Amino acid sequence: MHPKLKLILTLAVFVTSLCLIADFVFSKWFTKTQSVAESNKIYRLAYESHPNEIPIFGSSRVEKGYYCDAINSNCYNYGFPNQSFDVTALLLKLELEEPKNTPLIIDVHHDFFKHDAFANINLNTYLPFVSKNKNITGFLESNNRLKPYHYVPGTRYFGAYTAYIEPIAEHKLGLGRAHYIKGGVYDTKAGNTLSISKRIDSRLEKKLHFDVIAEKNNQLEQLIKSHPNRKFVFVVSPYHWSAKSTVHNFDEMINYFSAFEQQFSNVAFIYFSTDEYPDSLFKDTVHLNEAGAKKFSAELKKQLAAKGII
Repeated sequence: MHPKLKLILTLAVFVTSLCLIADFVFSKWFTKTQSVAESNKIYRLAYESHPNEIPIFGSSRVEKGYYCDAINSNCYNYGFPNQSFDVTALLLKLELEEPKNTPLIIDVHHDFFKHDAFANINLNTYLPFVSKNKNITGFLESNNRLKPYHYVPGTRYFGAYTAYIEPIAEHKLGLGRAHYIKGGVYDTKAGNTLSISKRIDSRLEKKLHFDVIAEKNNQLEQLIKSHPNRKFVFVVSPYHWSAKSTVHNFDEMINYFSAFEQQFSNVAFIYFSTDEYPDSLFKDTVHLNEAGAKKFSAELKKQLAAKGII
């Protein structure tokens, strides 16, 4: 064999072996079993059984605002950034395959039904399960988010390794200002009116609107109807006043979700006003900080108990 060809083949075998080893390591120890990884939330829903678990679904408003143990010790936080209804519906499909009777808590907001395949789907969350779970693969294919190399061990994590390492390093080494607890990521920094006020001006420039999309409305109603044994609890968690003021039909959103409580016996609706949530309880104009999350979650527990849900 020609020396150059031998060298090329040797390098190819070395690189391929290195990629496969990295893929194996990340799949086994980083992407699935590390509780701080968003992909771990998919793993819990699709491959683990938690018969007494009360799941909480939603966007980063859930991830940063619902403090599980202050609500109920069986709660687990399945929130992650930009989780639209399309994503929540996928997670609910995985959850509802389990023979359970626990309630489902779903955070709702003005962008609940809006979905963009690139803005609302963080591919890293799902990569470990491509070709292994038909629901996940089908969801990503229908959103045109998959490329051929995403199916191939050794190439699927290209460009994504740091996305898995960063939260693990932050959690294990105590870097940053966040606590990772039961799927939640809570900012420990006390809110500062001065720093938040800098964000308010840009927030007030936004013109936001709550829209109901008929197809998604029908899908949501079907989920509720087909699982009468599960209580669907829709919650509007605290909005910062500046964010609320930019949603010009905010009351329509409240009326839409509260109507489900009247329509279906297995639905409850809870709305939290922002009146008792000063800037000191917010991380920014969208998310609560850890202190705000604990306050809100303790009050949510009372509301759930009053409705006989927990």
